[in-house]
This record gives sequence, C-alpha cells and structure tokens, in this order.
Amino acid sequence: MTEQRILDYITKYIPLTEEEKAAVLKETPYKTFSKGTHVLRQGQVSRECYFVVQGLVRQYELVDGEEKTTYFYSEGEAIVAFDSASKKVPCLFNWVCEEETMLVIGRLDQIDEAYARNPKLEKMSGLFIRAEFGKYQNLSATFITLTPEQRYVQLLEQRPDLIHRVPQYHVASYLGIKPETLSRIRKRIAQKN
Repeated sequence: MTEQRILDYITKYIPLTEEEKAAVLKETPYKTFSKGTHVLRQGQVSRECYFVVQGLVRQYELVDGEEKTTYFYSEGEAIVAFDSASKKVPCLFNWVCEEETMLVIGRLDQIDEAYARNPKLEKMSGLFIRAEFGKYQNLSATFITLTPEQRYVQLLEQRPDLIHRVPQYHVASYLGIKPETLSRIRKRIAQKN
C-alpha cells in the first residue's frame, strides 16, 4: 500500500517501467512518526526532504513566542525547505506531525547520486518544483487579495479535510486571524447556508 502510494505520486509526473519502479522504490526509505514529533525545528539547517505518504505535517514559525501556522502538508505532498537546504542556512520554521505520519525521507546531500542512478527522478523533481512554485504563488496571492472569510471559504473548498484534522486555533493561525474571529466567520457562513 505504502509503496503503491509512492509510485502513484511519481507516475503523476513521469511514466515508469516495472524495472524503474523497483529501482525508484529502493531509493525511497520511509518512516512513521508519532503525533507531536518535530521533523525539523526552527534554527536547524534542513538536510532532508520528505513526501507525505499518510498523515499531516504542520509548518509553523515562532513569532514572539507564539506559533504562527504557515502551511499544512498532507497525503501526496512533498516537504522541502529549499532556502535552508540550498544556502545551508538555519530554517525559519518548524515541521511537526499533527497525526501519526508516514514520510518518505530523502537525503539532500545524496540527491545527485540518486538522480544519476534514476534519471527519471530528476525529471520528476523538475516538474514537481514547477507545480509547487505555481501553488505557492497562488497561495501568496490569496493571502494578499482575499479577506479572512474568503480565505476560509477557499480552504473549505480546496482542503475540507483540514477542518476536521487539526484544532481550530491552528486553522485560525493559518488564516492569519484569532480563533474568536474564525468562530464568527464560521457562524456567519452557517447562517448563510
């Protein structure tokens, strides 16, 4: 099941022969982390990238001692701290498992060797990075142009599972609002429906 999910994700980007599938699976170690486990802490230099096979990882920053949620990674998403890894600088955020989470773990210092052994992985990575860049451009734009209520409605439409998987105060933080503001937004939306 786990290996099939990994292959399903990769083959969204590139076709693989049976031989290539077997070779790729050899390059993809995975591990299950308990709820509450940090896979990266603010201030560490990122040396690994991850792929969420099952579970949920929350990205947050500590700002004046308060956690500010900036993203949620769930099944089928890759997690990479590009800036920290490429520049070898401390990461500005944390990644914590919000549920028991199974992650594929990639060592960034071994990526060139993995690409040499499996050239299709490099092609897939390039396609993935382009797709992710577009996703983050759209995410950034919505936080600038939409109201908190519009952002919440968009979250309900695009990622309804998050509403039931994380505490509402994390959802509020992700939307850039206080929990009581989220409660008022939810009440208004419920009254409209």
